[in-house]
Amino acid sequence: MKKTLLKVFALMLCVACIASFTGCNKSRPVEAGNDTQTPEASNKKATETIDLNGDTIKISAWWDSTPTDEDGKAAIAALEEKYNCKIEYVNIPFDSYVSKFNASVLAGEPVADIAYMEVTRAIPALAKAGTIIPVDEYFDFSDPKWPSNINQMGRYAGKQYGFSNYSWDASGFYYNKELIEKAGVPDPFDLQEKGEWNWDTFLETAKATTKDTDGDGTNDQWGLVSQMYSLHNPMVLSNNGEFIKMTDDGEAQYMLDTPNTMEALQFLNDLYNKYKVIMPPRDENDWYDAPKAFSQGLVAMFFGWEWDGVDFKKSMNTEFGFVAFPKGPKASEYIVPIHTEAKVYVMPKGAKHPKEAAKIFEELSSFDKEKDLISFKEWLNLGLYNDKYLPTADKIYGKGKSTLYAGYQTYDYTLRSAFTEKVIKGNMSIEDFVTGHKEELQKALDNEF
Repeated sequence: MKKTLLKVFALMLCVACIASFTGCNKSRPVEAGNDTQTPEASNKKATETIDLNGDTIKISAWWDSTPTDEDGKAAIAALEEKYNCKIEYVNIPFDSYVSKFNASVLAGEPVADIAYMEVTRAIPALAKAGTIIPVDEYFDFSDPKWPSNINQMGRYAGKQYGFSNYSWDASGFYYNKELIEKAGVPDPFDLQEKGEWNWDTFLETAKATTKDTDGDGTNDQWGLVSQMYSLHNPMVLSNNGEFIKMTDDGEAQYMLDTPNTMEALQFLNDLYNKYKVIMPPRDENDWYDAPKAFSQGLVAMFFGWEWDGVDFKKSMNTEFGFVAFPKGPKASEYIVPIHTEAKVYVMPKGAKHPKEAAKIFEELSSFDKEKDLISFKEWLNLGLYNDKYLPTADKIYGKGKSTLYAGYQTYDYTLRSAFTEKVIKGNMSIEDFVTGHKEELQKALDNEF
């Protein structure tokens, strides 16, 4: 999976971030109070120059993100000349990425001025540790050019730590078109296009495609499959639910006992224990068993990401569709659930030129949402059976909803294991589960750092 992720994120960064120097200049941030500045102040700002005296601005990722196209190279060269600096892309192996970042910061020599990270590896851990800094003073996040979900992805304790010029969130349900047609239920893509792809129609599809095809009294075809009991996260987010709530003072509050979240957990419990439409795992320790079952035609629906579609195109000889996660009763639009897949850039404590690095980031990055949507569709299409399903991109673009609870590892592990054992396997009521584990899970949040 890591090799696949590496290729995917390399493509994402190269396509989404690097734009021509001239184009990027046109989309620089709106400065607070620009419309009330005096002509003298405006002229001073226009003539202000920055000279980095040949210093190097470093941008890190877990692959070599150095631009190889001519436009990207030209943009780098122009900025290096403009600010009298060098721009270097640093490649740090994924497995040692955070440890090397932290070690360099603690040593007083940050490995990069801007670092690309998974949100839940950076926030809240690195923010609490003080190895990354708030960036509110360097960017104007009130400017609508930023992704609409930037605050929920990068904000902590009332301050903005993470930033990104794009939000390419591409999770949803893949479905086996042949199994859907044989079951005689509406195609999920058609339902989505009519705004009718919701929990009710999702359930009807799952029930209709769960079957005992050989008559031996045991189901051998299933409505859907889950990777190692992980559907609780997207299910809750699809209903505008929350696992935790972050306060402005940086504390995490337990939220499993709130109505939207309880409704989502109950629906998931029903899928397992009332309707019995989710395929039992053949190997609980094999993350890849679920997509294998889908590609083998044993299940009708599988929740996954763009890179799963790339694999299905290679392994399946039948048509598969791709739609958004179905809307929960408390959602007014399709929501794209994000877990650890959310990524942001951060700045380390001790960075020598944070203000200048921020300016360089903005001038290197494209904020043209129309062009970004085109690029997003091209990327998403890599994992689609054919471009018939491309309209799904319009439904999910910019609709990512993330949660920081995976940043609290004890809470994350305890929640997943307890919910699996007591609810999914033990059929404990949701009310008993959320009330019975509230104290334990809140303590896990309080004691994590």
